[in-house]
Amino acid sequence: MKFLLDASVLLPLVTRSGKKLIAEAATAELITTDLAVYEVCNGLWKLATLLKTITMEDAADIAAILNELTAKNLIQTVSFDSIDFTTTLDIAQKNQLTFYDASYIVVAQNVKAILATEDQKLLKAASKSVKTLSFAQLQSELAKF
Repeated sequence: MKFLLDASVLLPLVTRSGKKLIAEAATAELITTDLAVYEVCNGLWKLATLLKTITMEDAADIAAILNELTAKNLIQTVSFDSIDFTTTLDIAQKNQLTFYDASYIVVAQNVKAILATEDQKLLKAASKSVKTLSFAQLQSELAKF
């Protein structure tokens, strides 16, 4: 089963699962966008620097795990240059989404994946054209592997 993870799901997944995610990712097909990886690392910085809910050392450890997952292609990254911008703009306009959020729908359609998101506006728009699930539902699915 293929799962496309947006940043709202990828961040809690790597922070809560840690190295356990390496084993889960080896059995499930996890995909994200290249920009989501940057957004997650920015989220780690925010958690450590602004919110102080994790240490910078923990943020660095989690970022290293994410780096390992993507470097080993356990979480596949889809580059922006493989996304049809015209289609993405059209979906964004029709659903009043940002281009960034609409790109998740386009990627999910292209790779035939289930979109995992906690973004309610994206979830509502995406559910018109692709299968969707929440973070909790994704965790439940990953536990089956």
